[in-house]
Amino acid sequence: MTRTAKPPKPWWSSESPPWETWPGVSLRLEAAWCAKRRRWESADGKYYFDADAADGACDSFENYLRHTKGEFAGRPFVLLPWQADLIVRPLFGWKRCRDGHRRFRKIFVEVAKKAGKSGLASGLGLLLAFGDGEPGAEVYAVAADRDQARIVFGDAKSMARENPEFLADAGIEVLQNAIVQTATNSTFKALSAEVGTKHGFNVHGLIFDEFHTQRSRDLYDALYKGTSARRQPVIFIITTAGDDRESICYEEYSYAKNVRDGVIPDEQYLPVVFEPGPDDDWTDEATWRKANPSLGVTKSVEYMRAECEAAQAEPRKRNSFLRLDLNRWTESRTVWISPESWEACKREEKDPERMRTAIACAGLDLSSTTDLTALVVACRRPDHRMSEQIEVDPGNEKHGHPRRVLTLDFSVDVQEWFWLPREVLRERTRRDRVPYDVWARDGWLRVTDGDMVDYRAIHETLDREVRANYQLGETGFDPWNAQQLALALQDDGFKMVEVRQGYGSLSAPAKLFEALVRAKRITYSGSPLMRWCVANCEVSSDAAGNIKPVKPSGAYSATRRIDGVVATLIALQRLMLAPEPRRSVYADRGILVIGR
Repeated sequence: MTRTAKPPKPWWSSESPPWETWPGVSLRLEAAWCAKRRRWESADGKYYFDADAADGACDSFENYLRHTKGEFAGRPFVLLPWQADLIVRPLFGWKRCRDGHRRFRKIFVEVAKKAGKSGLASGLGLLLAFGDGEPGAEVYAVAADRDQARIVFGDAKSMARENPEFLADAGIEVLQNAIVQTATNSTFKALSAEVGTKHGFNVHGLIFDEFHTQRSRDLYDALYKGTSARRQPVIFIITTAGDDRESICYEEYSYAKNVRDGVIPDEQYLPVVFEPGPDDDWTDEATWRKANPSLGVTKSVEYMRAECEAAQAEPRKRNSFLRLDLNRWTESRTVWISPESWEACKREEKDPERMRTAIACAGLDLSSTTDLTALVVACRRPDHRMSEQIEVDPGNEKHGHPRRVLTLDFSVDVQEWFWLPREVLRERTRRDRVPYDVWARDGWLRVTDGDMVDYRAIHETLDREVRANYQLGETGFDPWNAQQLALALQDDGFKMVEVRQGYGSLSAPAKLFEALVRAKRITYSGSPLMRWCVANCEVSSDAAGNIKPVKPSGAYSATRRIDGVVATLIALQRLMLAPEPRRSVYADRGILVIGR
């Protein structure tokens, strides 16, 4: 096959920069021009492109390596065009005129997940370790944890083992924790993330996988210093976008884009970033291709359509789709329930009888001065619409914790009460620019005397308005600052239960709340204060997929409240565990009258 290549501008394999041509636009290169000349110099005379070296690097993938996973398992590793033209060919083709060593020393590749970046990294690791002509080459696959690092290293081991020709020609041996070439004393290993043991390495190739998971720059700095003694080391960073803009990954991402755009001159840095524009429609399939150069090959369009639909239906999933599947940097916290979705749950007419006869549980989120104090009563009633299954706990099979699924065949009505101390009302209204005074005037906010919430008012509300009008079961409460009131209520006959504010306690009711809103199976009074709490609420998630509500981050953290949502989740947490009331036999068969 005749290779086609043309002098890149400034180092790409096409006339236009990759962020304009990729993806979706084929690189049209001139075979006739390439046939006349296999080397060309940059205009400034500092670098030249060695087309034979570039071709050889690409050919080594196809000739020696095989895919080991999925539908491509067993097939030759033929580089996709973006892998060859934007990474492998520039890396191995561009050289310095003064000594013939590689021009590029660092490559930053950011692309959406499932694009084939880990497999490419595995192949590059093998090539750098055993096909780069470097005596005593040390190549390391590194990540935030050892399991992640072993993904790249494990793929490399499988590629080597399943290709006898590669093993024989390169003279390498695959061991449990290393791949070694005895003749050159070269190795390829995976490294764990403990920084203290990473000094003293003589690094020729360094592969950082999922760089956005690096918690600090300590590990990177320690290993980077290990490249100083090599003639032409390579640092290869591969990642998907992250959610921490204070991280080393975001710093590197910003630097890469500045180099790419010509803002920062760095002739030894190769940036490859696939991402949509800030104004692109994330639901448009054309936008998907900007972040997914392997779409339709390693990642299906059907998968993207399904994930996009889920992200549109559930706002909580939107950031995950944008970050992982569209390679767009997001915030770590996600806006949860849209104002439009919550407004659709407003009760048009209050039906006291319907709520009075339903089983009910209450939730208390107490404060002293700064936050609101909120009380929410949640009433469960049968709903004869088609039921659905929702996962409220992903479980953990390794620890014997089963997955938990809830049948959503009911609806929930909630009633809310809020309190704030009188002496802080005016200052909070002015400072926070929130209409607490208007809400108090209109009856949505209750005001107690003094500079701290008077818990006697809450006790009285529970006694006179809640217990008297609802079939109240348990009342959950956040134990922080609430023990005294909880004991007083317990002495008064209320069933008080602590509900702590972690993922373990709040994830299941949070997922239930989300499902209730989505299905319009929850109603609320129309309180503008409750609407404001919902609009403020964001959601944080852990690695296991659990979620919990959080305040907005940044400048809004000090002035925005979510107490109404927290109290609702506490009430739902108890309601989920409340038994169904026993139905009287007379409700169905009526009363049998004997005699007169």
